[in-house]
Amino acid sequence: MIFLYTALLLLVGVAHFLIKRRVAALEKKYTGVVKEADDLLRQASYRDGNTNRQDPYQSAKRQYKLAMLAEKRDRMESGYTRWHRRAESLGKLRHRLRAWKGRKLPYTFGALDVACVMGIVDYLGANHYLNARQVVESVASLFTR
Repeated sequence: MIFLYTALLLLVGVAHFLIKRRVAALEKKYTGVVKEADDLLRQASYRDGNTNRQDPYQSAKRQYKLAMLAEKRDRMESGYTRWHRRAESLGKLRHRLRAWKGRKLPYTFGALDVACVMGIVDYLGANHYLNARQVVESVASLFTR
C-alpha cells in the first residue's frame, strides 16, 4: 500500500507541476495584454494636419480596440485567477498528503490490506476454511466478553 501512496503523491505532484506551468503561461499572456492595452491607452490621439479637431473615425476605432483589449484582459484575468486557485488547492492537497504519511498512513493502509486479503480469500474459495464473516464475528465476540 505504500506503493499506492507513493503513486498518489507522484500523481498529485505531477498535476501540481503542470498546473503551475499553465498558471505561469497565463500570467505571461495576461501581462502582454495588459501592456498592449496600456500602450494603446497612452497613445496620442490622431489629428489631421493643423486642425485642433480629432478625427471621429480614428477616435472611435481607438475606443473599439481599447474596449476589445479590456474585454480580453478581463477574460484572461478570470482564467488566470481560476487556474491559480486550482494550483493553490492542489498544492495544499499535496502538502496534506505529505504530512499524512507518518500519522495515519500505516493504520489506514494496514486496514485496507487486511480487507483486501480477506476479500481475496473469499473470492478464491477458501471461505470454508477462513470465512470473513466468521472472523469478524469471532473478533467482535472477543470485544463483547
